[in-house]
Amino acid sequence: MAGPSACGLPEATGSRELHQALSLRAVELVRRAADTNDRQAALVSPAASFNLGAGDVGRPLGTGVDGARQLARTMNADTYRFLGWDFMDAPANACSEHKIEVEFMDTRAKVVSRVEFTFEAGRVVSAVGWQRSFQTGLIQDAPAH
Repeated sequence: MAGPSACGLPEATGSRELHQALSLRAVELVRRAADTNDRQAALVSPAASFNLGAGDVGRPLGTGVDGARQLARTMNADTYRFLGWDFMDAPANACSEHKIEVEFMDTRAKVVSRVEFTFEAGRVVSAVGWQRSFQTGLIQDAPAH
């Protein structure tokens, strides 16, 4: 693996590895929402915009690190999920613009927030998503219709 690039990601990486790294970077941003250290600021552009709609209303949450913190507080997530890169792997420029989708779940309230993060130079420049309720269960226990 090559050394880190100017955006803190591997210089020469494939699409699969980059998808994984950026997805985990989005999770790290949410995980560190309460941090006041420079690490969170390094993950977010000061002008980054955050929005998390619910029902039929969009909800702007602010910009920069404060917007990221508000996003994390609003989601109140205890788990996350993102899909893997199941396509042909090809070289990718880690520092160019990339969009990554991550789902954050508040399993107690049964709410999922599907958020699309846009990265430029390895930093979040926007995160836009929507909250929805969800229900889970075992297939064999599904009610008959």
